[in-house]
Amino acid sequence: MDRIRITRRALLATTLATPALAQEGDTLAKARAAGVLVVGNGGAFPPFEFMENGRLTGYDVDLGEELSKRMGLRIQWQVIAFAGLIAGLTSGRVDCLITAMAWTAERAERIAFSTPYYKTGIAAGYRPGLAIDRPEDLAGRIVGVQVGTSGEQFVRQNHANSVKEIRVYNEFPLALQDLVVGRVEAVVNTQPVLRWNIARNARVRLGVSPVWDARDVGINTRHADTALMAEINRHLAAMQADGFLPGLDQKWFGQAS
Repeated sequence: MDRIRITRRALLATTLATPALAQEGDTLAKARAAGVLVVGNGGAFPPFEFMENGRLTGYDVDLGEELSKRMGLRIQWQVIAFAGLIAGLTSGRVDCLITAMAWTAERAERIAFSTPYYKTGIAAGYRPGLAIDRPEDLAGRIVGVQVGTSGEQFVRQNHANSVKEIRVYNEFPLALQDLVVGRVEAVVNTQPVLRWNIARNARVRLGVSPVWDARDVGINTRHADTALMAEINRHLAAMQADGFLPGLDQKWFGQAS
């Protein structure tokens, strides 16, 4: 009788442990079984991602659709506010993130980064009549940043004591809007995004600084999902080799300036 009880207990323990293990490292297998890859995206960072006529579109959307096709899966997008994206991934709400996430040491402790699919860098967009070419030129200025971004981190870590004020926005377009109307004097974010959006602004002639701090953008998984990350990296390498990624860059950024 004792042996039977022990065996049943062991079986129960194994059964209870299995879901936890399944959540830790076999996301690729689960996605293949379901035929669906669930992908988190911020939805408001043009041209990487934005809503157009009620549909999610942009560089990252094209990339995600191509990746899922090459993986033989259907993609299911989950739009999550940027500040909640990492939590959405670590909690298991989504399988991965394709959302122009730039590598930082703090982020890399929480989530894994693929090989870079885009090279970018921190810069500033600024009001007419100003010359903000160096980070030191932010001194005494009202600076807008998007919450949770590497641009916000850059300003807070390096220039919080010299700027006049840091204004934080939930989404990048809101910061850019305040730059256009003059509520902030500069917005710090990644240069390609600043260039793309400023080139499409007809109200005032805004400037864009040189890159101050180079950054790599990657696709994100949980650290335990090594099989999924290996699959993503394999396809990113193929996309670079066969010209898909260079073509994507030309499509979305070729007319940025």
